[in-house]
Amino acid sequence: MNLAQTERAALQASLLEKGPDAPTLCGEWTTKDLAAHLYVREQKPGAALRSMLPGKQDPAKEEFEEALTRPYEDVVNAWAEGPQGLNPWRALDSIGNSMEHFIHHEDVLRGALQPGDEVEVRPMEHAHGKELHRILKLLAPRMIKSPRPVVLAPVGFPRIVLHEGRGVSADGENVCRISGGVGELLLWLSGRDVVKLTFEGNQEGVVRGSL
Repeated sequence: MNLAQTERAALQASLLEKGPDAPTLCGEWTTKDLAAHLYVREQKPGAALRSMLPGKQDPAKEEFEEALTRPYEDVVNAWAEGPQGLNPWRALDSIGNSMEHFIHHEDVLRGALQPGDEVEVRPMEHAHGKELHRILKLLAPRMIKSPRPVVLAPVGFPRIVLHEGRGVSADGENVCRISGGVGELLLWLSGRDVVKLTFEGNQEGVVRGSL
């Protein structure tokens, strides 16, 4: 199975094991809120499109609120079945859900942790790591703002150099280096701080942006 499929099954199991009231890394969202988000995002794609239209109604929010009233296990299992019929997510699953499922699974697993707490990094198949590395390589140049070069060094994969040549001192040391697992780098890039990474060099002015 590809990463999106593997993480879908693993996230389903973790959501059911944690129950509806467990904390996540998604702000104030509990596992119940996260399950409703996953369900509406994938099973109700038309609602998100209609929410972009002018007007006071927000169909996506209405679907989210409705999902919160349903039994938690039903919502989790309905999402875990995956997109059905003519749902466009059937064609986009491996592309659009690898990062989504991996990150939200870690949001559930690490929900009770705080920045600085010891993190247990799950083992990952090399093929799945390659999927995350491709995503990291695509998103990092768009999301990391810095006045100096930033080097991302994922263990077992080629490094990614951003803003090369910008603001480098004469001795070449004015660089920020961030190293760790490829999944940890992607989690940090997406705004999570409960990660296991090593930061070296000059971090001043290095910020994570958004898509």
